[in-house]
This record gives sequence, structure tokens and C-alpha cells, in this order.
Amino acid sequence: MSTTRSTLRLIVATPYGRHGRGGIDRLTDLIIDTIDQRGDFGVKAERLVTRGQKSKFWGVVVFARALIQFCVAAGRGKVDLIHFQLAWRGSAYRKLIIAAIARHFRVPYVVHLHAGQFDQFWESSGTYLRRSLNRLFVDSAAIIVLGDYGARVILDRLPSLRDKITILPNASTSPGQPKLGRSESGQIRITFLGFVEPDKGVPQLVDALGQMACRTDWTATIAGSGEIEQTRDQAQRLKIAHRVDFPGWLSPSETAALLQHTDILTLPSFVESLPMAVIEAFAYGIAVVATPVGAVPEVVAHERNGLLVPVGDAEALANALNRLLEDRALRLRLGDAACRDHAERYEINAYMKRLVPIWRKAARCREPATRT
Repeated sequence: MSTTRSTLRLIVATPYGRHGRGGIDRLTDLIIDTIDQRGDFGVKAERLVTRGQKSKFWGVVVFARALIQFCVAAGRGKVDLIHFQLAWRGSAYRKLIIAAIARHFRVPYVVHLHAGQFDQFWESSGTYLRRSLNRLFVDSAAIIVLGDYGARVILDRLPSLRDKITILPNASTSPGQPKLGRSESGQIRITFLGFVEPDKGVPQLVDALGQMACRTDWTATIAGSGEIEQTRDQAQRLKIAHRVDFPGWLSPSETAALLQHTDILTLPSFVESLPMAVIEAFAYGIAVVATPVGAVPEVVAHERNGLLVPVGDAEALANALNRLLEDRALRLRLGDAACRDHAERYEINAYMKRLVPIWRKAARCREPATRT
């Protein structure tokens, strides 16, 4: 296919692919959709699915196919730059292989670090893996992190890379329709979006909701995949199961519909970098209750655009939720501030205006391949 000489031919590696289950896939979808819709960025982007959404065996097949796809494109001079998302464990091993291939074919790469526990993973790695991770960053053309937290993870170990690092918080679209708030019953809706698992603080959330069982002015939705039956059983024991909905993983349109009717979003995680759920809630002007982990406290300013509670503290979480249930003016004030922050800092078009120059500068690390 012919392209103009100014068009940047980009591959974006993403774990699950279009509409994948996770914040990084949602962000990747937004990035590629924005490129396609606007057409003025001069970028031709293609996904590289590295994990897949089925079994572990199928994940190996998907990754092998991704490596072949990348090798063919790089070998034929059809790619100027690869951008890959980096987390820990399996993600890190996969990206080490992709980076090695990129070096072999002299394709510059951008590392986008989004893992909440990467510092622990890096520190606990054996000598060979630690050296490989060091080289992954050192040989990169650019490094993107979500906040000061991510920058510190790298600079504490590789201080010479300061000039390569750009802090670029996650972003989302602005909603096409305003937030409606409140469920059809007129009760205040509390929403959780994410993987339903202990690391996300879901057991503490259900405990907090159980402490609020005597109130009759709320309903809750815990949306996502994971330990749904265990969480439903916990809600049943606390006699609140009839007030908590478990719809499973939601599509983008279903998520938007839920957020339109959400008054409070809570994400009491133990581990995060910068969750997309918080950014999406900001876009809808929703009051957020979260824990100060990763880059979250760089985005959620306590008492200004949300509330922060200690990690693992169900009682503090219940107190914060009760406070927002009782104080409508506070709920609206926090939501309005969050919505303004989103428009100024976390909207996808502004994000792309910062991201595309990073790509172009990174691609200049080698002379562009001959166009066909």
C-alpha cells in the first residue's frame, strides 16, 4: 500500500486486541480510533495483539503469530516505529523478545510503562533478567510513564534516562451525552469498574457496602470479570446481594451507559498505575473515591476532585461513601472539578497532540525506510 513520505508507519502492541478486557486495550482503541477519525496526524497505525483473550496455550499461539507479523513487517521495511505497553511478569518477558527483534531490524521502539508493581518485579528479578530489563529501557527511543510514580521507578535505577522519559497520564473521550446520575429507582448509584479481584480492593468494597446496609438510598454495580461468584457470596453473607448488581465485563457502550447513571465511582485498589476507570469517571463528572496508589494521587486531589482513603481500610471507605451519600453539594462539587480537569488534562485529542510528536522524534532514531 502506498503512503506519503510524511506518514509514520506505526505498530502498537496491545495484549488483548480491539475491545480487549483491560484499561490498556481501551486506551489503545482510543488512540487508534482517534488516528483513524481525524486523519491529520500523519500516522498509519496497526495493532499487534500479543496475548489474546482465551487459554494460556492460545496465548502462546497469539504471541507467536505476533512475532511473525512483526518480523515480516520489519524485514520488508514496512514499519518505522513500534510502541508497546509494558507491565510485569508475562508482559515483560514478551516485550523483551519484541525489543530484541526491533533491535535486530533497527526499528526504534517506545516503551509505555503502565504497571503498578513494576518496581518490585524489577528489584526481585535475577541478575540476567534485571540486565535485560535495563537494556530494554536504555535501548528505547522514548519512554512514556503515567505519572511521577512511574518516572521514579525508572530513574531510581537508571538515572541517565531522564531525558527519554515523558509523563503522559491516561486519557479518554468526552461523553457524547451528559451524566444523568441516579438509578431508575431514584437511589444513588455507586459503581466499580475493573477486574473483580483482591488487588482491586473488591473484598474491602463489599465490606464497606455491608457497613452501609442500614441505608436505603443507594445501589451498587460491581462491573468486570474475575471472582464474581466469590464476591456475590460475600454480598449475600452481608445481606446486601439484592442491592449489588454484577453485570460482568462491559463493552464500551455499556460502560458509557452505566457511567451516565453513576453518582459515585469507587476504586479501592491495593495496586495501580493510573486506572482508566478514574479518568473515564472524571469525563462524566462523577465523584471518585480511590486509594492513593501509583499515580492516582497525582490525579485525584483529596477534597478537590475526589476523595482518597487508606489502602485496605473498609471502614474509611464506608465513611467516605456515607459522606458522599449524605452531602449532595460535595458530590456535585467534586464531580464538577473532575470534569473540568478532564477537559483540561485528560481528553484524548489533547493527549494525541502530545503523543504524536513523541512518536515522530522516536522514529528519527533511524533513517526512514524506503517507501513503496
